[in-house]
Amino acid sequence: MLNETAAKNGLVKIRRTFEPGFYNRHGRYIFLKNPTLEELGFLHELTRQKLGPVAPLEVVQKIYRHNTDSFWAIWRSPSDSRENAKLIGYYGLLLLNERGVDALQQGKLNAADPDLSLIVGPKERPAGNYIWAVVAPGCMMAAGDLLFHALGDEIYKGVPYYGTVSTWAGARAIQNNGFTNGELPKLGSIVRIDETPDARARRLNMEVRAGRRSHAALKAIACSTQDEVSRALAVRAAVFMIEQKCPYPEEFDGNDFCGTHILGTVDGEPAAAMRVRYFADFAKLERLSVLPRFRRTLIALEVVEKAVDLCRRKGYRKVYGHAQKHLVHFWQRFGFQPLQKNRKVVFSDHEYVEMWGVLAPHPDAITMDSDPMVIIRPEGQWDEPGVLDKSAERPPTNPH
Repeated sequence: MLNETAAKNGLVKIRRTFEPGFYNRHGRYIFLKNPTLEELGFLHELTRQKLGPVAPLEVVQKIYRHNTDSFWAIWRSPSDSRENAKLIGYYGLLLLNERGVDALQQGKLNAADPDLSLIVGPKERPAGNYIWAVVAPGCMMAAGDLLFHALGDEIYKGVPYYGTVSTWAGARAIQNNGFTNGELPKLGSIVRIDETPDARARRLNMEVRAGRRSHAALKAIACSTQDEVSRALAVRAAVFMIEQKCPYPEEFDGNDFCGTHILGTVDGEPAAAMRVRYFADFAKLERLSVLPRFRRTLIALEVVEKAVDLCRRKGYRKVYGHAQKHLVHFWQRFGFQPLQKNRKVVFSDHEYVEMWGVLAPHPDAITMDSDPMVIIRPEGQWDEPGVLDKSAERPPTNPH
């Protein structure tokens, strides 16, 4: 997130731009940011034109003044430079506290003029995020993915989303994207949406053992022991050597001792792996692999997000990788896009697309000015005291 302080009409607020975006099927770049008050007026009129009677603009402004995370404008630009961007829609949310969620579920929430006592303020964790209104022509689900990532910090992480089914088109979108186990929801009904369709699969429908549903625990770590590295390499061998018939010397290509290995687990079982290598001004994400029985979970997303966070913490602003052609859309979820001048890349019997992305700077990136004891801690565990921190409790005894 990038912070920008602005004062308007006596309101001082934090406007946030969520850096990742994606290219739609027409080659236009879509991204999100908080609107200004003037843009909010434009979006209100756009909503009235698209959806008919809506809450008065004064009510919308009241909600936005109370918590600017309530509105995220959707912009479309010819390229990822974001120049000449056009405002095309938005997501409007009511960030409800526990009383607000109860009122929603009991049908007592006045959506036309919500009571501010039911809505959390800035920096407060909501009990539920109610999707108040959406105008997202041709990009509702994809822009929704960006929204869920934009509200992905610790304040919002794990908070459930709710929405009211107001049109048959919305009902079919909810059905087709897996929010209701394939059932067509009734108009006026309230559905719970846990982050994204894939996230809902992770939380509710993960069949990771013997065809039984389970609420599996997902975890991704940067490997720091030989055992953890061995587990990651075993996952890669199963996926690439056995499943994809990749020859051993092509899979284990001589780069495994010069990068970081990410291991993903489901209920403690090795499930996914990735390798990260580092160059002068970019990091390369590669060798993402997920065992077949865990592909209905979101462990792949956990692993990629861990790798991206690792790169940001190490100070990298650009990432690069090779995506198999059928997986380009997966990488676009993270804001990565194909290089404009893609070269033909073919190896190990697959054709690849060069992908890249720009990362937001980490607020606590490790530099030469960081605590020296932090710098020497195990990879990816910089916030936890390591064995050398404990050794520092002993006085120096070596005279030289």
